[in-house]
Amino acid sequence: MIVTMPLELSSIDLQNQLINQASTLLSRGEFRQARILLKPYAEQSPGLNLLLGVACAGDGAPKQAARRLCFEEQQIKMQRHPCCKIEQFLGPLGLRNKAIPVFKAALKITPDNPRLLSTYGELLTHLGKFADAIHYIRRSLNIDPNSYFSMNQLAIALHESGQLKMAKKIYDRLLEQHPDNFSIYSNLASYYTAIGDMDEALSNYRKAILLNPNFAPLRVNYSIALLKAGYYHQGWIEHEWRFNTPNHTSLPQSSLIPILSPNMDIKGKKILVTQEEGYGDTLMYLRYVTPLIKRGAIVELWVAETMEGLCQRIEGKPLVKVGGEEPPPFDWHCPFISLPKALGATPITGGMPVPYLTADPVKVAEWKKKLPKTNKLKVGIVWGGNPRPEDMGANMTDRKRSMSFTRLLPLRKLKDICFINLQMGPYADQLDEANDLFPIFNPMKEVKNMEDTAAIIMNLDVILSVDTVIVHLAGGLGKPVLMMDRYDNCWRWLTKREDSPWYPKMHIIRQTEPRIWGDVVKRAAVLLTQMAKEHKARKPFSIFNKKAK
Repeated sequence: MIVTMPLELSSIDLQNQLINQASTLLSRGEFRQARILLKPYAEQSPGLNLLLGVACAGDGAPKQAARRLCFEEQQIKMQRHPCCKIEQFLGPLGLRNKAIPVFKAALKITPDNPRLLSTYGELLTHLGKFADAIHYIRRSLNIDPNSYFSMNQLAIALHESGQLKMAKKIYDRLLEQHPDNFSIYSNLASYYTAIGDMDEALSNYRKAILLNPNFAPLRVNYSIALLKAGYYHQGWIEHEWRFNTPNHTSLPQSSLIPILSPNMDIKGKKILVTQEEGYGDTLMYLRYVTPLIKRGAIVELWVAETMEGLCQRIEGKPLVKVGGEEPPPFDWHCPFISLPKALGATPITGGMPVPYLTADPVKVAEWKKKLPKTNKLKVGIVWGGNPRPEDMGANMTDRKRSMSFTRLLPLRKLKDICFINLQMGPYADQLDEANDLFPIFNPMKEVKNMEDTAAIIMNLDVILSVDTVIVHLAGGLGKPVLMMDRYDNCWRWLTKREDSPWYPKMHIIRQTEPRIWGDVVKRAAVLLTQMAKEHKARKPFSIFNKKAK
């Protein structure tokens, strides 16, 4: 039972102050401190009680968290159960798993609460536990079959699990019931984007926009569909809507770089180009820096330390700032992703041709001595990206694009090939676990930054990788890349093609079914076998020569 404490909130101002203080503590992961702060007052305020439940969840007290959050649900009926607040606060800390024992404890208190069941299903979907997610959402629908929220969550879970046709049926049914709901059109657009039907995807996004034209996440998704369909000019412009969503540039939008017409004089303009998202994006858009310098601009790149050397060697030699909180003086700033828009560019206009990245020749020579001395085809291999558990969307995407190292075991039988590991991050641990089954040379424990990785790549013949930063690094260096790609691929790889307008020496091996890698690895093995034979005969790789004709 919840017992009322003798201390009283003296004013709304005090209550708001406590909410702000507790929210700050929770965002820092200081759960025990938040519990101490909130406990004397929580029973007098729904908002404080809810935050105390979150604090208990983070502090390893799931039963206490469940009691408070279930009590809160009885007071205010919401679409989601209050347990959803755990993910809201703990998700950005990469601690979503801490919500699971709270949901389990809550289900013992109210086992047939449809909101609790569907909200738990939503969490499990975010965690990639699709079978369990679908199970709990269906339980919710058995209790409340007319719940729009539960039906929509079921469709999303099916969609994310790769059961696209089943998801489509639910989206269609929901649209019949709610013809003016923009999110259903958006979800349908996402379905059509996943299967590569870009005409239908764009049509549904436009219908959604007519219903909610100023919803920034919708406009960003529309921009990505435009880019995937190859409508670059419109896509770059529409993609500026991302500045109305969280976690993009903190610099003032009033000083964003404008669209630069060919005749505009930018000589002497100080342009600060800033890293915005992943390293892969930065590497892809570095091709647009030199054209600014050639027009007389003074360009400074604000990037992560690992990329410093690569950026300093770009033609025109821009200034490079690493880390820090304060920007250098500038006339305009431009996130890397906005460079094509500023230049009115497409993949084949406005940027420097491949190779526009260069490795340090001293490091290339040093790594040549360290790598295996062999006449076999040297293949750099990567099977996982950056999981980024603190970012729900990025984490869910990573589970689609990455695979387990064990999926690559069929490659161990290939002849005349020397595999070199290029995998870093959490997925690299899988190499140690399976090294007896598939021993490959692993230089990555000596790698200090992207400069080292670039130098290793320059000593290899081809890169075999999932869609991660390595394909952009190798592609920008002009090295051959075989990319193993997910079914509902990233926009930059377009649809229904095996080559890339970004990197002329890339060949895409895409899933034919969502989340199924077996066929991809088999096709990669065939191509590697062919390349090994051509390498032994000292012939150029025919797969890339075909694209050049």
